[in-house]
Amino acid sequence: MKKEAVLIGAGERGRESSGAYAIRFPEKLKFVAVAEPDDNKRERFAQQHGISDEDCFPCYEALFEKDRLAPLCFNTTMDRKHLDSSIMALEKGYHLFLEKPMATDPQSCLRIFSQALKSRLMVQVCHPLRYTGFYKKVKELLDQGEIGEIVSFTMEENVCYWHYAHSFVRGNWARNDKSGPFILTKCCHDMDIAAWLSGSPVKKVSSIGSLRFFRGENAPEGAPERCTQGCPVEKECPFYAPAYYLGENTGWPVGAISGDTSLKARKEALEKSPYGRCVFRCGNNVADHQLVNAEFANGVMFNFAVRALSSYPYRSIRIVGTKGELRGHFEKGEIAITKFIPEYVWSYKPEIIEVKPDVGAHMGGDTGVINHFLRCFEEDDYEAMKSSLKIALEGHMLSFAAEEARTGSNILSLKDFKSRFGIF
Repeated sequence: MKKEAVLIGAGERGRESSGAYAIRFPEKLKFVAVAEPDDNKRERFAQQHGISDEDCFPCYEALFEKDRLAPLCFNTTMDRKHLDSSIMALEKGYHLFLEKPMATDPQSCLRIFSQALKSRLMVQVCHPLRYTGFYKKVKELLDQGEIGEIVSFTMEENVCYWHYAHSFVRGNWARNDKSGPFILTKCCHDMDIAAWLSGSPVKKVSSIGSLRFFRGENAPEGAPERCTQGCPVEKECPFYAPAYYLGENTGWPVGAISGDTSLKARKEALEKSPYGRCVFRCGNNVADHQLVNAEFANGVMFNFAVRALSSYPYRSIRIVGTKGELRGHFEKGEIAITKFIPEYVWSYKPEIIEVKPDVGAHMGGDTGVINHFLRCFEEDDYEAMKSSLKIALEGHMLSFAAEEARTGSNILSLKDFKSRFGIF
């Protein structure tokens, strides 16, 4: 049965994830209203989804002044808008699909969580990795006891140098004070997976990392403020903006610099927008590499590494159990299981499991997470949604605690950390 929804925030995620789902599955979801301050983005979304002018709003505040227009609200506003917009949506009676992160500080995450419980409305945080075939298979293998009980696990996220430069140096997530820490804005996906797989609350956390490379003192001699101002190393610099944004590709990430993707408009964007700046002169302050160590209440040990300077983007996982070991590569869709049995003592013979990606971004995770939200709403499965939200909150607390540990050089007790924000 088709569900009707409103969208607040018609930027890239709103258009290319939630909006794309409704276009791909018109029998499941229809957007009937949109709120977006950018005229071009709002009009483009309205045209794509057949939304009338009277149901287009210049801001979410204007939309929420109206009576509830649909049972569902998809919130894809910028990170620091999540708290106010989500509380308003819940107070208006909307079930909420909320783009990650939930919010940019622990208190705000708790407010959204508490409001969801108070109103008994469903809140689905958009953590698509949980809903990919790859991570669902990993969880299934663990639940089946294929490697016994988990002893420890390791995860890596290699962001890739050009993605980091686009989003976390030149882009919207470059500064803690305007978005949030890197371990939250990029890696809350991974922290969510850690909380989900461990099946236990976090006990304590430590972390190290810094902004090492994308700093002013590392700029090449003579490099100007903008790449378009005649850089002496433009031919060899891997971050030279025209090489990124003025080629044939007009999809992501190029489409983020200008609503008009013509060559002329993109050139103008590089001369005026943040995306044309030298990556060493952007005033960014989020970390570009970080390590996190954690212990869960059930004794499981976890360590995580995120790197900005990698040659290509990929996630990997290694889980050691009491009866075997699991290794996986997300982008390749490969999982290897090795059992601790006598005939394998002198030879390494893993069982290889291949997992094909589903349709949609994040290896099908964007499709899967929206499917889960719609199913829970249709079946009134509030307990499943509540359980999912509790895991999301735990993953966010792990991110926040890791950042505090990184900046304060401490080993944090999560019980003490949570108690400061009224989370027990």
